Amino acid sequence: IDATVAFYSKAVPYNVVKRYRVKGSTIPKGLMSARHKSVDIALVEMPTGFIQLMDFEPGKTSPSNIRPVIGPGYTHICFQSSSKDPAIARFMAAGLDIISRFGKPDGVDIGGYGVRYAYGRDPDGIMIENESLDAPKRTEASWITHIANSVHDRDKMLVFYEKLLGHRAHRTIEQENRPRLDDVANIDNLAIKGGWFNVGNMEIEVWEYSRPKTPAPTGRRKLDEIGYNAFALEVTDLKAEQVRLRKLGIELAEPAVKLGGWMVQYGYDPEGNLFAVQQNITAGNEQSVTRFSALR
Repeated sequence: IDATVAFYSKAVPYNVVKRYRVKGSTIPKGLMSARHKSVDIALVEMPTGFIQLMDFEPGKTSPSNIRPVIGPGYTHICFQSSSKDPAIARFMAAGLDIISRFGKPDGVDIGGYGVRYAYGRDPDGIMIENESLDAPKRTEASWITHIANSVHDRDKMLVFYEKLLGHRAHRTIEQENRPRLDDVANIDNLAIKGGWFNVGNMEIEVWEYSRPKTPAPTGRRKLDEIGYNAFALEVTDLKAEQVRLRKLGIELAEPAVKLGGWMVQYGYDPEGNLFAVQQNITAGNEQSVTRFSALR
């Protein structure tokens, strides 16, 4: 966690608001690939939300885990920044391993509409995206705008998120034969399908790579695997939400667990990815997404 915070704090506003440890037995064993004695957790505040870092073997190092750009699973989070001071340049100076093919310092210009894109991997092999904006609507050095779920079946996943969130995707696309898009992923002859859901302070991005095809998932994602393994949505009444999700046929995992002042209920999407709904019990408003303005 310390190394991760040190890396990202060189490029983005990155403030650890809470750091604590819990016994490994606190987390249901069905969510993990192995039993752990303790789990080191850090809640990191950024301008549009929080990232929760979890280290299941405190004091030990593990090899990086490189997930393919095409997935399956949560492949990246996206940081936006102004093109006058692109975060990608700061990430590169900190040692980011660049994936995308671009000549200009802030990424690939796909369509001339004032946004340039770049993918890279941090020291753990975890992918990030930076979108450099010519006309940003925020003033911070950078901020998170979405988490991306690369899936085997986009349309099935769109139906799932519509049930989970209670509204439809505000945008969908299907694209192919765009060389500049190929440059972003560093994969030639791409064909993709996408969709976006607004969840207030961020978005959920859904990608299906049709060519090359996003593989079908094998089994369920575990919480203790290196990488993006879950996202959490804050709710005001967890019991009511559990009832609603069960009625919709959404699979919930093990009993809810109390972590750092939150009651957290994990569940699975149709491809075995973990998500969570969680209610603030004693954590305080400084850890709530109600602090953040809606995504613009």
